[in-house]
Amino acid sequence: MGEQVSSVTVVGGGDSGMLTALAIRQLHPDMTIRVVDDFSEDPPNVGKSTFYAIMTLFHDFLEIDETRFYHEVKPVWKGSVFFRDWCGYDPFHFAFDARSKKPNPASPRSGQSLYYHYKTQSLRTVGEEIVDQQKTPILFSPSDGSYAQYPYMAYHLPLRRFSAFLEALCGERDVDLVDDRVTDVTVGSNGQTIRRVSSDTQVYQSDLYIDCTGFRRLLISELDAEYKHFDIPLDAAVHATADHTLGDIEPATIVETGEYGWFWQIDTHDNRDLGYVYSSAHLDQDAAVAELDAHRDEEFTTVEHYAFDSGFYEDAWVGNCIANGNAVGFIEPLQSTALTTHLKVAMRLSRMLASHARYNTPALREGFNKYVRASWNSIYDFISVHYKFAAGENDFWQEMQSIPLSEKVEAYIDYYDRNGLELLDNELVDDAGTELGMISFATTSLYLLMMNMGAKSSFYEEYDIPVERQIRDRVDSMNQQRESIVAECLSYEEVYRGGIVDEYEMDMARFQQAARRIRPQSPRPS
Repeated sequence: MGEQVSSVTVVGGGDSGMLTALAIRQLHPDMTIRVVDDFSEDPPNVGKSTFYAIMTLFHDFLEIDETRFYHEVKPVWKGSVFFRDWCGYDPFHFAFDARSKKPNPASPRSGQSLYYHYKTQSLRTVGEEIVDQQKTPILFSPSDGSYAQYPYMAYHLPLRRFSAFLEALCGERDVDLVDDRVTDVTVGSNGQTIRRVSSDTQVYQSDLYIDCTGFRRLLISELDAEYKHFDIPLDAAVHATADHTLGDIEPATIVETGEYGWFWQIDTHDNRDLGYVYSSAHLDQDAAVAELDAHRDEEFTTVEHYAFDSGFYEDAWVGNCIANGNAVGFIEPLQSTALTTHLKVAMRLSRMLASHARYNTPALREGFNKYVRASWNSIYDFISVHYKFAAGENDFWQEMQSIPLSEKVEAYIDYYDRNGLELLDNELVDDAGTELGMISFATTSLYLLMMNMGAKSSFYEEYDIPVERQIRDRVDSMNQQRESIVAECLSYEEVYRGGIVDEYEMDMARFQQAARRIRPQSPRPS
């Protein structure tokens, strides 16, 4: 028999802890929910990058008002992960609107379009243009004098502002924030349940406990739970901040290859976040700072060090305890998946509790744990592709190229080699007809990523497909039109110094309506 959950204690009040509490509150308005943490401590001064799904999670599921969010948090809109220098390949974007590169599946010339894109990689998206022109995704809509936003974006979040916003939201939505530090966890004799958690002065008892204590893993580590390690040598990072101006903002997470890892740049409203993810087996902290400093021209205002282990708890829900955030797992942050994944898991938890009338049953825990396992394995699969097609001669890069691949990834690579780019999502199926898709990523993006990293398709290399002039002209015309549209988008100075976000709507139809006033140039001759 399962126990019905009427009270939840979240231990750990960082972004994942508060977001988890808010996600549960969204579908459980009468549940007692509290978050216990030392809120007197400042959040880390790290710019937080997110993934595309964050827009729907924030503004649809959590019902966070966009205008208020922009006023209080002042995010930078992120159009892509921009691989400015990845293992010597030409610069390329991993854009959130990559599907717009696919031709019409009903077109008799779709094969020509895919072949032309493979050979030239010339078709650009609106998101890529937004990044390259350093614009926001906001256009003025003359039909009603308001502003419309291109929706296929994510965020860069300044964590101090974001943390203050979440604290205010918790207060408004009756999530109790308790300023205290949990120091002791009492576990039942079976090793499967938390009896209570306590600080030096208080005891906290609940029907359900959620561990959001980050890498401390204060609760879940006390239970009988297996941790799955991923065989990735990257395990350390140095983070620095530097000053910038609004006019300098680059609205993408920028990635560049280092000697023993990779560098990042994340621009927020307040500063420029810089870092180097590296292997501590090949590089010590001082050498990592020196390499980062040599790579950048900026003067650093802060420098911090982090250590991590790539992996996750295969049973995130044990008894009456659930781990989320970095407490459940972490995978090196190449695609900025962490915060978005944590919130997706919290949303899933909230919905599953609601659908089971809040009864904590073995079947509910099993279903939730299967979803968490699939999510983390999917992220690993996606990350592993980046290193399968990496290049480098030293021991570190050769080791990275040899990290294990799942059977699913091997099947993706084989499909791309034999068939080229995917026209329809999830064309790859197993013998039973089940689509071999990934939870967090479109397979379209996976094949485009492999293509940009130099992976060859024997199908395209063997068959020389003639491309009609109409296809080439259409690509040129689309590129020019998108370039013209983005040139009219607002700059960061206009948005954050002009107060323009007071009247705006995030909607693709409205964005397209606003874009129609921009006359596209005539196609250039090919």
